[in-house]
Amino acid sequence: MGMSLVLLVALGGAGFFLAKKFGLLGLVLTLGNRGRSRFRRSESDGKTIFNVTPARPSLAALAAIAVGVVMLMNVETLGIFAYFGLIPMIMGLLAFPIGARYRQSATITISDGAIQSGDKSWPIGEVADFNVRRGSRINADEPASVIHRTPDGGLIYGSKSTSAMFSRVLNRRMIERSYLVSLRTRAGSDETVLSGGLTLDCAESLQRDLRDAISLEAKASMGSVA
Repeated sequence: MGMSLVLLVALGGAGFFLAKKFGLLGLVLTLGNRGRSRFRRSESDGKTIFNVTPARPSLAALAAIAVGVVMLMNVETLGIFAYFGLIPMIMGLLAFPIGARYRQSATITISDGAIQSGDKSWPIGEVADFNVRRGSRINADEPASVIHRTPDGGLIYGSKSTSAMFSRVLNRRMIERSYLVSLRTRAGSDETVLSGGLTLDCAESLQRDLRDAISLEAKASMGSVA
């Protein structure tokens, strides 16, 4: 029981550190969301408003963490096998934070010749484009099969690590719901993230609608000046 308590305290401390440093609190708050992100576009008092709801994080990563924790908390029962729980727990902990920084609800407003998100605002004329990109640079693609040739000319296919394959699956689940929509101004190549934690279809639809909305706003602004 003593060892289990120490492990529980250690995991709690690690969890608090990660939540504070990487924005995991917002990630935890989205656990009740749907598995696919969505947004709603509305018009009110001459404003075009986009309310974006991110996808929840993959529950597979959370399940891996839970399995690992349960195994580690049963050292007295499982003996040395309990420490194998470190494998799924570490895999889950590495996958779970993917996309966490921007996985939160967002409101984007276009009105009066400007686009606003949070406490930031940009004149329509300064907006160069909206971009969609993945929220992680982790490569979760399956590696190419390695083939070895034997001395007699036969072929042997190299084996793949089961744990590595499982880790890639967890990472891929999180990456698929970590897409970002960002804004780039004409001043340079730097981008500002408007919304994150999105599935690809939602991110691309939001990008198209934002382009359409600022085009209409620009035309309306030109008409009012004329």
